[in-house]
Amino acid sequence: MDISDETQNFLERHNFTLNIADNLHKKIIEDMKKGLKTGGSDQAMIKAGSAAVRKIKEGESAIVIDAGGTNFRSCIVTKTKDGIEISDFQKTVMPAIDRELSKKQFYQAIAQNISRLKDRSNKISFCFSYAMAITEDGDGKIIRFSKEVKAPEAVGTYLGKELLAELKIQDWTKIKKINVLNDTTALLLSSFVEKSEKNWGAHLAFILGTGMNSAYIQNKRIIVTECGMFSDLPQSDFDKTVCSRTTQPNQSLMEKMCSGAYLGDIATEMVKTAISEGFFSPSYAAPEHFDTKDFDKYFAKTEKELSSDELKLKELFYVIITRSAKLSAEAIYAAAFCSDKEKEELPICITCNGSTFWKTPLLKQTAEARLKDQLQQPFEIIQIDDDITKGSFAAAFID
Repeated sequence: MDISDETQNFLERHNFTLNIADNLHKKIIEDMKKGLKTGGSDQAMIKAGSAAVRKIKEGESAIVIDAGGTNFRSCIVTKTKDGIEISDFQKTVMPAIDRELSKKQFYQAIAQNISRLKDRSNKISFCFSYAMAITEDGDGKIIRFSKEVKAPEAVGTYLGKELLAELKIQDWTKIKKINVLNDTTALLLSSFVEKSEKNWGAHLAFILGTGMNSAYIQNKRIIVTECGMFSDLPQSDFDKTVCSRTTQPNQSLMEKMCSGAYLGDIATEMVKTAISEGFFSPSYAAPEHFDTKDFDKYFAKTEKELSSDELKLKELFYVIITRSAKLSAEAIYAAAFCSDKEKEELPICITCNGSTFWKTPLLKQTAEARLKDQLQQPFEIIQIDDDITKGSFAAAFID
């Protein structure tokens, strides 16, 4: 899409540029290396455990738990001759949402939520999408919950160890160990069990929804990168206004320029400023606030179907989306650069998750085009149904 001179001049006056992404991967990579070596990086670098998923035999199964936000999901996952089968799925409210629970009550509630699955497998894989530290033996130490979960006594406890102890009290006999992982790790591992005719040279994961994360494998260990925390970025006037309203205005600038939680806010500030400067016609009346999903209707129409003001609006939305896509591509490139590569001639599997990445007009296509210009190795961006569940299942078979 061509940007008019008027739009370009408006953006330049407010320091909004698409050149922000040029060679940014170099800075991101240096920050990643710093985080792994000495700490003190913008991006949290989480060593998440081994990626050595063994061959899963037909008929093998695991109990999978997926807890995040206000939701608690559980099911049985089985390897069949046709692929991966998910059965006895149940979604309920996360324990400690409706009232505060003690540590004992918290783990009792989790055990109760999966009581129907008692001893139907000898493996449990627990995807826990709250802040935690992964241990060398595959457990997870809870650091904090989201504001909705009220279980302060459980903070600092080891999720797998405590749940296993509670299951034994409730007469479970088959479970010997509980594997704990987060959603980004699960996303990466999902490509290990998804049926594919291709042999992959490397595996990456990228999430762009309300947040922004990536994961890759280095020295056969999964590294999760909180890439949205990268903050060595020049801000436009619109970014500064949006960030000033957040609790940490100078942190996680990448996420605040890319994720679905902020794109609508940036659009709102951009349009407000444009109206005040006479960018639109006097008769144009903007909504009070834009959401990311509001972009869709302008890209679903041809130029002939849009008024002159709507065309200008589409141009503003286009540059917001394009910047997000280019920055996302830089984060993905950085993960690819740092990743183990089995064979250079084989394609990199980039498994992506998040409504912002998949549903925002032109975002995936723009990011993909940029990566094609930069990556020397072939790659494919894929989407896997039930990715977190399948990846959690794979984690149960890591030796």
